[in-house]
Amino acid sequence: MLTLVFTVSAVACSDHNAASPTTTSEPGRSSTTSSTTTTTVDATEATTSSTASTPAGTTVEDEITARYIGYWNARFAANSDTPNPNDPALREYATGEQLDAVVAETQRNLDEGLAFRRAPSPANVQRVKVVSADGDHAVVQECVVSDGVIVRRDTGEIVNDDVATHNVRGELARVDGVWRVSSAQLVQRWEGVAGCALGS
Repeated sequence: MLTLVFTVSAVACSDHNAASPTTTSEPGRSSTTSSTTTTTVDATEATTSSTASTPAGTTVEDEITARYIGYWNARFAANSDTPNPNDPALREYATGEQLDAVVAETQRNLDEGLAFRRAPSPANVQRVKVVSADGDHAVVQECVVSDGVIVRRDTGEIVNDDVATHNVRGELARVDGVWRVSSAQLVQRWEGVAGCALGS
């Protein structure tokens, strides 16, 4: 069975699957909380540009959410078609152990002849809530339906098409003025579209 790399890696956005187990995260750090904000951003709205400050008209929470979702989109893109562990987007959206894990995962997928594909009928459930943002550290809580497909590149054979719902705790660090994912830890997992995905 294939597992996640947050302590897990996920197949972007609503596709959080991974090719093999890799634990990468350290125990979550707690920080002082500022406001708790829920921001839901469609995956297509995630920004790919780096800026040293929050753009006008955008809240810090919006920026954190967009960067977190951008990480999963970058991970998915780097592992689609022919995986590219040198994809600059991985370094744009991840840092530290999470960067090491996603690069290693992408290299493994390349070496093992695997790739990610979107589900034919994706659930499109991904909710990201900024739990805290304190200085250069932020914590998010994510509910996502992982329904991406892992295939063999040469034959198109499906290796994993399991659907599961994940409750994930993500941490981001602001590095050189840009938020990057530093940790993603699976908190809870349900088979199918279930658990937190059924809430409003």
